[in-house]
Amino acid sequence: MKICLINNLYKPYQKGGAERVVEILSNKLSDLGHQVFLISTKTKITKDNEEKNVYYLSSSYSELNQFSFIKRLIWQINNLIDLKKYKEISLIIKNEKPDLVITHNLMGLGLLTPKAIKEAKINHIHVLHDIQLLHPSGLMYYGQENLINSIFAKTYQKIVNLLFNNKNLTIVSPSKWLLDLHQAHGLFKNNQTKVIPNPFVKPELNYQKIESKDFIFIGQLEEHKGLDLFLAAAARFTDYNFLVVGDGSLTIKGANNIKVLGRKNSNEVSVLLNNSLAAIIPSRCYENSPTVIYEAAAVNTPVIAANLGGIPELIERFGGLLFEPDNLDSLIMTIEEFIEHGVILKNQNKNKNYAEEILA
Repeated sequence: MKICLINNLYKPYQKGGAERVVEILSNKLSDLGHQVFLISTKTKITKDNEEKNVYYLSSSYSELNQFSFIKRLIWQINNLIDLKKYKEISLIIKNEKPDLVITHNLMGLGLLTPKAIKEAKINHIHVLHDIQLLHPSGLMYYGQENLINSIFAKTYQKIVNLLFNNKNLTIVSPSKWLLDLHQAHGLFKNNQTKVIPNPFVKPELNYQKIESKDFIFIGQLEEHKGLDLFLAAAARFTDYNFLVVGDGSLTIKGANNIKVLGRKNSNEVSVLLNNSLAAIIPSRCYENSPTVIYEAAAVNTPVIAANLGGIPELIERFGGLLFEPDNLDSLIMTIEEFIEHGVILKNQNKNKNYAEEILA
């Protein structure tokens, strides 16, 4: 089968977990004998190590956070009705003639993409990763749940619902929470749906578990990830090290027990997680299905996470501890509980072949 994967970012321009999911899916589909090609975007500055089976379309999506409010609003309106991208994607699909298209994040590729797929009369699977079909920001902070209930958001959702109107469309969500949230706002009520947890590749480590006093944060160094809570907690536990892995716009200042390690590749992340006491996920935005929880489970490292979005589903699956979102005292109490009592891991990290589940 010839399969097209579409996501707004892909290596070497990747940023987060969605891109890793697409990469794993591409590799697994190829392993199953399918012919796979991708459609994604690229920045103004082209990188030399682009993938050969990827159509990279020019987009300013990666610069969006640098735009003024007015410029960002104009960009979002254009993203809804981007005829240029629509024609480019339509032409690629016409020439390549895939049997199946699997879309992921479409911000920057245009929300006319589903229309192009529908007109080609090709089966379409869309994988949810966040709330960007409910609100163009893609982010919803704890305590700001009315964001997706505003008149603006409801109008946006109606447009999205029209653009995704396709009887040949199947919706896949990594968490029941995210699927339920979309359907509660009128999206995908008449489509076939399936909850399939994100894939992960169990690392082949030759390392044994070591005695550790390290807590680790892995993610974007941004306000919505709750990094400030992690740093504040470090000041309360001076006998432990607090490791920060990732990059972003925030400048890190804090206690002597904070170590900033920068961005790491997946193998390096696995080693760091394996050698850590626990991973802490202090997000103050609603998370769908954080990749770091899967990565931690793969090396049997416990997780302490904010009780938001789809996170409780993964804690239920793998084991771990939850704390009240955006609450430093709750995080500190939960860390104290973990240090005193530990946590029972469920070790349920042997999921089915993700690619086979998607195709089924």
